[in-house]
Amino acid sequence: MRNQYEKYDVELLKNDFINRHYECLPFIGENYERTRLLLIGESHYVKKDEVCFVNKDDFYNSSYDDFEEGDYKVWINTRSVFEGRVYGESSFDTFFFTTATEIARIVNHTDDLSMEQKREAMHQYAFMNYFKRPSYEQGKTIRQLTDLDYKIAYDISSHIIEALIPKLIIFLSKKAYYSFSDYDQDGRIMDKYQIKCVSHPSCPWWNRKRRDGGCAKEDFYNYVREIL
Repeated sequence: MRNQYEKYDVELLKNDFINRHYECLPFIGENYERTRLLLIGESHYVKKDEVCFVNKDDFYNSSYDDFEEGDYKVWINTRSVFEGRVYGESSFDTFFFTTATEIARIVNHTDDLSMEQKREAMHQYAFMNYFKRPSYEQGKTIRQLTDLDYKIAYDISSHIIEALIPKLIIFLSKKAYYSFSDYDQDGRIMDKYQIKCVSHPSCPWWNRKRRDGGCAKEDFYNYVREIL
């Protein structure tokens, strides 16, 4: 276990679901305590030919260790995905090409970034996905969500938020944000933390101008630069 996880995992692993599905433990950058910025994505995904290894109907009753071995286990493990970029040689595609690179631009005050600068910038925040089961359609928003999907996403995400005590939370998925706000009826989380939402970085609205002249990318930049 890396040093930056030890303090938080004591609290995180008190949750039975997270103990069984430890693939949903959040990535926590080495400098997270300086910024306390938490980014929340939508979900991981399993490629079509691997879906058979992750039983959709029994996902929540199973555990990560129950899944058959395969590359897909790395794809749905948040820490493995992020550590592959931070500490390894994995490519900067999808989220990492947009959001992670944007944070690197803010941190380094330049568009001319080295790979080392991109990796170092990832240590400035924590990241988790909101929906705890993966999508079964590669590259597409998670679909056919059930009441149980929504409930567990809220319950487990709330536990993670309370353990990390972030200063700023930014949802990178409106679907995730609206689901979260619908369940947080008593304001237990919404009233306690500063929470923002932008369109998903892979969505056309990330760069598309709104009527007010802004766009999600600019909103994200303005939110993040205040604490970095």
